[in-house]
Amino acid sequence: MFVTNITQNTLDILDFSNPVAAVHLSSVDMTPYGGGINSVDVHDGIVAAAVQGQTTGDEGEVVFFDVNGVFINSVTVGHLPDMVVFNHAGTQAITANEGEPSSDYLIDPKGTISVIDLLPGVAAIDDSDVATLTFDSFESQLNDLLAAGVRIFGPNASVAADLEPEYVCVSDDDLTALVTLQENNAIAVVDLVTLQITEIRALGEKDHSLTSNLLDASDKGGEIFFASWPIKGLYMPDAIECFEVGGVVYGISANEGDAREYDNLVEAQRLKDVDLDPTVFPDARFLQKEELLGRLNITTASGDTDGDGDYDEIYSFGGRSITIWDMTSGTPVWDSGSDFEVITANDPEWGGIFNASNGTSAVFKNRSDDKGPEPESVIVVEIEGRQFAFSGLERIGGIMVYEVSNPAQPEFIQYINTRDLGDLGPEGLIFIPKDESPNGRNLLVLSNEISGTLSTFQIDLDRTNNGELTLETFDNTPFIPIVDYQGQTIFEGGISGLYYIPGTDKEFYAVGDRGPNAAATNHPNATGTTLLFPEPDYAPKVTRFKAESGSWNIQSVEPLPASGRRYCLRPAPSSRRWIYR
Repeated sequence: MFVTNITQNTLDILDFSNPVAAVHLSSVDMTPYGGGINSVDVHDGIVAAAVQGQTTGDEGEVVFFDVNGVFINSVTVGHLPDMVVFNHAGTQAITANEGEPSSDYLIDPKGTISVIDLLPGVAAIDDSDVATLTFDSFESQLNDLLAAGVRIFGPNASVAADLEPEYVCVSDDDLTALVTLQENNAIAVVDLVTLQITEIRALGEKDHSLTSNLLDASDKGGEIFFASWPIKGLYMPDAIECFEVGGVVYGISANEGDAREYDNLVEAQRLKDVDLDPTVFPDARFLQKEELLGRLNITTASGDTDGDGDYDEIYSFGGRSITIWDMTSGTPVWDSGSDFEVITANDPEWGGIFNASNGTSAVFKNRSDDKGPEPESVIVVEIEGRQFAFSGLERIGGIMVYEVSNPAQPEFIQYINTRDLGDLGPEGLIFIPKDESPNGRNLLVLSNEISGTLSTFQIDLDRTNNGELTLETFDNTPFIPIVDYQGQTIFEGGISGLYYIPGTDKEFYAVGDRGPNAAATNHPNATGTTLLFPEPDYAPKVTRFKAESGSWNIQSVEPLPASGRRYCLRPAPSSRRWIYR
């Protein structure tokens, strides 16, 4: 396994043959290749690492290694490559080059997308095999983009310099890429055949006046307070994943939110510190109370629709959700609404640190006034013909799991958080299918940026959840005595073997066990006293029973032989219940 270590500027190589205890094998120092490693991807024995330049004005590189960390080649890409990903065939590598400005905004490189042609072979490629796509062709569409809701607002901003590619996903057929433009609240569509950016899609806003989009908007008050408010959330996704259901291609985004903050551009401001239009917001004094909306960080880059200096619309950062988009039309198909906050608020273990940040000391609600749980990452994987989405929450931590086999109506499955084990700041997610997994099971691996740890989860499907299987419980109180010992009767209990009798209505053979023991404190035959078993030669019985009405309807009980000979148990065609061999 390959992990970016941003603190040490290394590419770390782990032995993942035992997923319970990954072992660090070696580290590749990335200093010779640039100013810092940002992303890594692996395909068919080739490792690609995205490395930013030494300064804001320097272009970045993609550096290729073999699985042992031996350098193969490197090529130049755009400024600040924040992510690199192979297409499914391994014939291209694509980078999102964010092109962030310098802190004083005197240098503002173009945001670009680089597509590396790998067909000549990684060892043979050079810079001529890299197509770095710019947004220059959209300069003439500036007014249309602004009108559609694309955020272009940096000092003396051009379209090409202001757009900041963040994350890339590739369609299953390798024909199209979706690239998030997080700060711009938009997505770029890339044709990977013609190597052109074909469209910039504004994502619009999330209406928090709807009851489906409630949020807790203040870090004050001491209690969780969900309400609908006259504000709009800018989706501003970080990660995006492409997936296909029924021949339709979708993208699912993790709507983290991100405000610009530079020496001469700080767009976030508390709602209590801005002027609201008195006609639109006659209740402004009420809304701006600190325990309501007053502490909420909003953008000052938009909202003054008539240019008179006060705000006619209120925009907050991030959707606090994941959204599924139709990749063809760009329209939203589904959004998780207020699920993430409601689920974490009501979680019996984690509700006490609801909307806490990802530091070692959790403070209740201290991110409610900003972007809430901040969904950072999202992936979609197919398991046994069903599609599941996993989204990591950067602040409170943990993973939200949904089944998205029906993209228009996903189903929440589970929330799991390993913060108590020291995992802080979920960042990247990868899925290892069971046919590639070291233990033969489906695995999900989460990297945690703040704690510098990896969390590994084994995925097992609960088939009772969707009716594929049903769960019934049938209790049996043991009644067959084994021996009286020290004034107590030990009964045969438990099941050491179970066999369904084909063609019957829930009829079984069960081989009994010695017990119950002291651990079975809730069993009517348990005494709570641990005893050495006094009958080592006892041979448990075979019981035939019918499972009905929540209990065993016992039909017969017969002994097994006490000798050491081997046998198997199977139904017999005769009137006897079973045959020994």
